[in-house]
Amino acid sequence: MKEEVIISQGNRPLWQNILAALLYATVVVLVVFFFYEFEFSFKTDQVKREMHTLQLAAIALMLAFYYSVIQTYYFDFKNHRYKHEHAFLIFKKGKWKSLPALEYISVFKKDQHFYEVNLWYVGNKHFKIYQLSDEEEALKVGKKLAITLQIDLLDATVANDSKWIEL
Repeated sequence: MKEEVIISQGNRPLWQNILAALLYATVVVLVVFFFYEFEFSFKTDQVKREMHTLQLAAIALMLAFYYSVIQTYYFDFKNHRYKHEHAFLIFKKGKWKSLPALEYISVFKKDQHFYEVNLWYVGNKHFKIYQLSDEEEALKVGKKLAITLQIDLLDATVANDSKWIEL
């Protein structure tokens, strides 16, 4: 087994970067509009309109942040620890934790459009590593991770018909 394994979303696709930029611009416009139009009032209609502008800005900010953050898992097997890191521009958040005993990788169909690749560990707990829209690609990622980590792979892409994949 490798001493260190890094599993990362990598760079975001161009369309997500463009969407995030548009959403950030929307936030700026809405906040500027809020302060430009702000008028201290006890009138219900006025307060609702101002709050609506802030709510739209908050929703746009959450969506922009969603399309901007990159998640990375670091596994340090030599020192028996892992770190789940969230990166936004130059800011990174995550801390090293003790590594639990890893059991297996599973690939399952989350809903009509997505397949999840999860890394399971002791206590029936898991790390959600990837979410992909293509079943074949999800199984490829799961197989590569299982080989790298030297653990089993469970194909649960068909409900109630899970099967272990030979590596």
